Amino acid sequence: MKAVMVFCEGMHDVVFVRRSLEACRGYSTINKPVRELPSPFGVGATARKGFIAMHFDRQDIEDLKIDSEYPRTPKFESFIESSLGDPVFVLIRAGGNTKAKRVIDLLQRLDIVLDSDEYDVTEYAAAFLFDANARGVVETLEAFRQDYGTYFGDLLQVEHAKWISTATIPVGVFVFHRSPQQKTGTLEDHLAPMIRSWIPNRYADATAFIENKRKSSDAVSGNEAKRQKAIFTATGQFNHPGDSLSVILRDGLPTEQFTASPMSKEVVEFLENAP
Repeated sequence: MKAVMVFCEGMHDVVFVRRSLEACRGYSTINKPVRELPSPFGVGATARKGFIAMHFDRQDIEDLKIDSEYPRTPKFESFIESSLGDPVFVLIRAGGNTKAKRVIDLLQRLDIVLDSDEYDVTEYAAAFLFDANARGVVETLEAFRQDYGTYFGDLLQVEHAKWISTATIPVGVFVFHRSPQQKTGTLEDHLAPMIRSWIPNRYADATAFIENKRKSSDAVSGNEAKRQKAIFTATGQFNHPGDSLSVILRDGLPTEQFTASPMSKEVVEFLENAP
């Protein structure tokens, strides 16, 4: 079995990828206990402890503060499979490009574990999804080369939405940005038309509320992505009161919005092209 490890920045990025795979290609989430996931992530047919359980064991909870997130990122969130077999997509919340050392540590340990032919998963590729933000696609890719070059090796050929096989394993990077002409931005720029199309009246009202009531000192005024997130969550509160954006995307946004989304199709095509 082949796996594609998909490292996403935040939880709503994970949900977007999951629902895009389900809507555009009919993939489904593996809804099983951790021990029954494909080995080495779960126990599978082996007698060894699964990799995810070992990953949790390495995080010494006694060293954490009581209000700390546990387990820490990178955190395994979803396993997505196709009825046709390979590959299985392993969606991981990595916490952004500042957590590169933790991601590399995870990959190094996975390499050691996979140095055996007894597991369901025998080879894998690594996909990284980032927001361009204000620095843009080019600088985001350069930061990736700097952060991950010591582990993967030659990353000079890394481009947006492309895969390279010159590294230690196949590697691909996808950078969310506004358009081919506008190389800055985030996933939120593509969520906006999806949520607006879903419930346009409420979206318009939420936009007016945020725009008319916010102050320059408010966090929502910090950047465009934060302003958009505030509008999205306000729009979705009627059926998901108090819930986060990831819950609204997971349980509220209709499947047809992902089916129709050009960005959903782009992400799915990128992931399916893993060599």
